[in-house]
Amino acid sequence: LRHSCFQSTSRMMCDIDFSSIKVAVLGGGTVGSTLAQKLVQSEKFSSVTIAARDPEKTTADIQAKGYGKIPVAPSSDTLASSDVIILATPGIYDDEGIRSFAATLGDMNGKVIIDATNPLGPFSEGLNIRWGNDSSGGEKLQEYLPGAKVYKSFNTIGVEHMQEALGKDMLIAGDPDDKSKVIVEKVVAAVGFKPFYVGPIRYARNLEAIAELWIHMAVPPLGGRNTTRNFWFSICGDP
Repeated sequence: LRHSCFQSTSRMMCDIDFSSIKVAVLGGGTVGSTLAQKLVQSEKFSSVTIAARDPEKTTADIQAKGYGKIPVAPSSDTLASSDVIILATPGIYDDEGIRSFAATLGDMNGKVIIDATNPLGPFSEGLNIRWGNDSSGGEKLQEYLPGAKVYKSFNTIGVEHMQEALGKDMLIAGDPDDKSKVIVEKVVAAVGFKPFYVGPIRYARNLEAIAELWIHMAVPPLGGRNTTRNFWFSICGDP
């Protein structure tokens, strides 16, 4: 990954060669396939690959669902060779589960990780996030991957909005490092969203709470206001 940086006013601006960046999407479900499809279509990066345990099966699945031609390769090799990794796997609720998952990713030192998951409890208990814990799933992931730059994003809306982002706001929480933030913002923008950085990874707990609200409103049995899925949260005013 090549970049050059210079000081401008109060923060560092970076001129990054995005065409050299390799992106991996871990998870070939609807969310992972949609994000990968949008990033491939953007033609902004060196490569975009879905990392899968069974590449042949995942390739067949995404082609059957009409996502087009998206490269799929074995997880371990793809994660090891990528600069940016988007986590689009089922969310994990408990600390030990998150720790075990982090360990399966391999050496993440120096990598930028975008966590699109939500640590929801069982449906029978209301799909609640980690209210009884002192930190978010995103924070625990950063704790267990100290050599990586972890960001929470893509988690506050349904997949239909990823399919038609149309410049909607997408909140980002994570490491304040300017170079990494610029990369994450570029990835978010390449999907079609307007990126909005809210602060360090501590605010992943707020983004996960917003996700819970969206889910509880969009899924009628969960008790929130009964709406369609055709809504999203935006930043208003002039921040």
